[in-house]
Amino acid sequence: MAGRIAPSGHLMTVVVLGLPSAFAAWGFEAVRRIAQAKLAAAQPQWVDRFDRFGFDEARPTVVCAQFPPRSLRDALSNRPIPVIVLTTSATDAVCFQRLVQPTLLEAVRTIGASVALIGDCRPSGPVLRLDGSSPLPAAAILHALAGHMGVQLSDDDESMLLEMLQPVPSAYLEGLAEADEGIVTLVLENSVAHLRDETVPLRSIWPHRVFFSGDRPNEEAPLVTDATGGSRILYYGPYFHLAEGRWRAKLTLGFTKEAVGLPLKISAWGPGLLGEARFRPRQEGIFAAPFSFTVAEPEHPVELHIRTEEGAIEGRIALGQVELNYVGRG
Repeated sequence: MAGRIAPSGHLMTVVVLGLPSAFAAWGFEAVRRIAQAKLAAAQPQWVDRFDRFGFDEARPTVVCAQFPPRSLRDALSNRPIPVIVLTTSATDAVCFQRLVQPTLLEAVRTIGASVALIGDCRPSGPVLRLDGSSPLPAAAILHALAGHMGVQLSDDDESMLLEMLQPVPSAYLEGLAEADEGIVTLVLENSVAHLRDETVPLRSIWPHRVFFSGDRPNEEAPLVTDATGGSRILYYGPYFHLAEGRWRAKLTLGFTKEAVGLPLKISAWGPGLLGEARFRPRQEGIFAAPFSFTVAEPEHPVELHIRTEEGAIEGRIALGQVELNYVGRG
């Protein structure tokens, strides 16, 4: 059996970012164990999305975050701090999150918040990305983590750490219906792929099932809504998080002939007004309604409103989906 791990000495601050998942939990613990054993002076610190964080130059720190706050995100863009990013598939993360948030939309919102805030980091230092959907062997992960933290593991170090840690967890893919998996894929999978590889264009698709009915608050919106009655919100939601910057949205809307000419207003909120557009169908059918908005505070979720601006005697309106494409900052 290996003996006690010999400390390597002292070092820098390292930041570990991870999507809520079994793999990230294992990775956070592995980093903590390495730091405890090899960087005795390093202090572990957890931070959350609204925390105010500042680096202590005199005290090396292992900073861990699933929802990095703006103070940490800004620091990473201004300092060459080593960063470790722990990801997994969107489906794995949502299934894991549903252990504590059984409702699908709540779990998707939580994972989406983590994706948006981690994706909003612009590290100027070296970045190590590890993915739990196809993980390396435990020993290889430990050596990669240690190397990025500026330390080396001996054979005895490796043996002791493997003895301390549980096996690397496999993907958790239980309890998700096929239709729900489709929602997770549309909403999150591309954004998670962008975390792994920043050359992947950032986009998200929000199907009608993630929206709520303006006529029946807190209930899932139907595909087709009766617009008869006074001016009002027909669809709202879904309270998902998006990365900071400019977004281009394309709504797929359908109109019966009775709804032709009925003016609509589309607006995005989060928490203040982010952008709005007006749309008046000139004929019946299915159309794409484009509009753009800017997210300044990714800590807050985005809510869309689709409302009629005049009363209607009759007519029906359908919302198919909202496709969102990231344009960039500035």
